[in-house]
Amino acid sequence: MKITDLTFTEIDVPQPLNRVVSLVPSVTETLFALGRGGTLVGRTRYCVSPDPEVRAIEKVGGTKDPDVEKIIALQPQLVLANKEENRRADIEALRAAGLAVHVGHPTTVEEGLAYVSTCGRLFQAEELADAIVREGAREIVAAQERLRQLEEHNSLRVKPRDHVHPRVVAFVWHDPWMVAGLDTYIGDMIRSLGGDHVLEQATERYFAMDPVDIAALKPDILLFPDEPYHFTEADLQFWRENFEQLPAVKENRLRLCDGQDLCWFGSRIPGALRRLAPVLAW
Repeated sequence: MKITDLTFTEIDVPQPLNRVVSLVPSVTETLFALGRGGTLVGRTRYCVSPDPEVRAIEKVGGTKDPDVEKIIALQPQLVLANKEENRRADIEALRAAGLAVHVGHPTTVEEGLAYVSTCGRLFQAEELADAIVREGAREIVAAQERLRQLEEHNSLRVKPRDHVHPRVVAFVWHDPWMVAGLDTYIGDMIRSLGGDHVLEQATERYFAMDPVDIAALKPDILLFPDEPYHFTEADLQFWRENFEQLPAVKENRLRLCDGQDLCWFGSRIPGALRRLAPVLAW
């Protein structure tokens, strides 16, 4: 099977696939959801789902520091990588060694579902992939209907809100405080569930931001995922103690959430849309 990836590289993928290395945690999870976890002969230390099944697969380092020689020695038919999570130098080294490397980079929920379809074709699991995509599409439509109802209800309020979409800021790191900005999967997940990702017009994808500047945006919701940095109740307390007049603080909308649901694309999407809906609601 010939397929062209994000880097405009045409890859000749042998069929059927039975020796694969995944350098992307969400891709590893997706292959198991497609019933193809048994094809994996290598995965990163961050590939932790599904547990415990994934533990039987040999580790090949991290997403940013894979053991290239070990991957080559495993003789995979295909290596699955991601533009954001994996380094270009490692991808080029694997290709120079003669390995087929497919690079993806979904930055929207719909692109994440499209990637599931791609995996379905590559691994001859089209039926399961189509079922996941259909379920994801239904959840997107349901979110759009909830937003329509919210707009209708707001128009009937005695004092309608001046904006129907809650203004959301999502953190990705602490010390310094870092946020999700331009063209991120996190931002599109927020939008897909009816939130206003207020940093979408930023000039960077992820960047440090002073808490005073964040407060000036008057967010209605502050999101604190448990990865890549594991935010806890102590982080929320900082905002309560220092920014009492912030809408998100006054209305008790400082929300811890599942970082995998917020950040991982692939087979997780339908369930993530359901689980995050109340987190991103007024």
